Amino acid sequence: MPAYNPEDLSLLEKALLGVLSVGLPPSRSAGSDTFRVDHVTAVVASLAEHGTKDAHLGPDGIHVTREFRTNLKAAVESLVEKGLVATQAAGMPAAAGGFEAGLVIDMVDPDETPAVLDRFLAQLCMEELFQLPAVYPFLMERYSTSGEVWRRLRDGGYQRD
Repeated sequence: MPAYNPEDLSLLEKALLGVLSVGLPPSRSAGSDTFRVDHVTAVVASLAEHGTKDAHLGPDGIHVTREFRTNLKAAVESLVEKGLVATQAAGMPAAAGGFEAGLVIDMVDPDETPAVLDRFLAQLCMEELFQLPAVYPFLMERYSTSGEVWRRLRDGGYQRD
């Protein structure tokens, strides 16, 4: 299997891998669709491409456009073909960005949250995204808020078996 670097990937592939590396909590557990992987990836890609948050969001400012969803699915398929992510069977418990056996959090939607197989590359992609001035404030806020949500969830009884 070939080794990949962030520059070998499309912007959308890098955005998705970087977002998966942030450690977002499942949106249902967080209580907000703004934690959905597709939403965060859409905002990150939009900020990186256009400097604005909403280029890939629908009128409600939360759900992604049909075109973006199609492009995101194609990016997931491309990453699967490259051996960088794997889709997961519906109903498997997983944290966003990767399967963790025994972690009782939420049921993953495999169309939106593939398991990352190359965590090193995903981390590099996240670090590259943090270097973009338009992306940094948004992604850092999601990262920070995710930590708070995870603490709340664990304090509320979510734990490893």
